[in-house]
Amino acid sequence: MRTVKLTPKASEDLENIWHYGWQHFGEIQADRYINHLSEIFSIMSANNIGTPRPELGEYIYALPFERHIIYFIQSVTEVIVIRI
Repeated sequence: MRTVKLTPKASEDLENIWHYGWQHFGEIQADRYINHLSEIFSIMSANNIGTPRPELGEYIYALPFERHIIYFIQSVTEVIVIRI
């Protein structure tokens, strides 16, 4: 299983997603959504999934998740989440 790393911008995106969810749906739902995203990160670390997005960069992939798209780079040893 590869390690998953988040760029500072991706970490900021997670914080903003949680805050939006908290404001509009409450703390429990915001926590659930972030937990589901974390589960997706685990799946990404164990599988080569996602759609190549060469127009964004040579090694950039995208994976839709509910109302968001996860943009990431994957290698043999790690998955780097760029933005959400």
